[in-house]
Amino acid sequence: MSPSIHVENIQFIYPAPPAYVAWLMGQGRRRVEALKDVSLHVSASECVSLMGSNGAGKTTLLKIILGILRPTRGTARILGLSPGDFETRRKVGLSNSDERSFYWRLTVRQNLAFFGRLWGLRGSQLEDRIDLIARDLDMEDLLSLRFGKLSTGMRQKAAIARALIHDPEVLLLDEPTRSLDPLAAATFRRLLKSHVLAGRATLIATHQIEEARELSSRCIVLSRGSMVHDGAIPGMDELEALLSTGRRP
Repeated sequence: MSPSIHVENIQFIYPAPPAYVAWLMGQGRRRVEALKDVSLHVSASECVSLMGSNGAGKTTLLKIILGILRPTRGTARILGLSPGDFETRRKVGLSNSDERSFYWRLTVRQNLAFFGRLWGLRGSQLEDRIDLIARDLDMEDLLSLRFGKLSTGMRQKAAIARALIHDPEVLLLDEPTRSLDPLAAATFRRLLKSHVLAGRATLIATHQIEEARELSSRCIVLSRGSMVHDGAIPGMDELEALLSTGRRP
């Protein structure tokens, strides 16, 4: 059986910005090689953590898998399909760490209903799906609240709910607990593990080794755009060495 997520020899280079943009940013004009020959796979029902320092290429890789960015070289496939096509996107759920696309004046239910309709859900099917996800994520009391009134943790639940509204086979999570305090993060991880991840191929970008250990069966580490580890969750000393030098201690 082919993997649900398959990435082979991906390279991605951000082109040099125009001179006026570089001047405004206080930077020189240069191309940036964000990813260097990255290859990975995630099987059905497998959860894999994607770790790396800021700028290592994690978010760029997720955008390529989703089809938002087109790689400079290499290929990415979702369930054997090209990323970015509408039929492929219907099979993928995405949750960003800094979600800005919700409508703040609408309630959580109204937001989920809006995004569900974009995926073709209607009527009782849509309402039943919203109620099911709300129960699984312990957020039934949030459905009637305006999104703009929610705390950070509540917004993160809403973002996960939106990623699940169309029942995707593949799930991409970009630092799902980044803005949560330790207790809220631990509670949220339990919800993810018990109700969200089962039966889905999941790739989680995270900075937290505890999160990787609790949620995933495998860890991929990026350092300066290159993949330097694919296997068991490393210890803290090993992870620090991989991130700083690209080599194990």
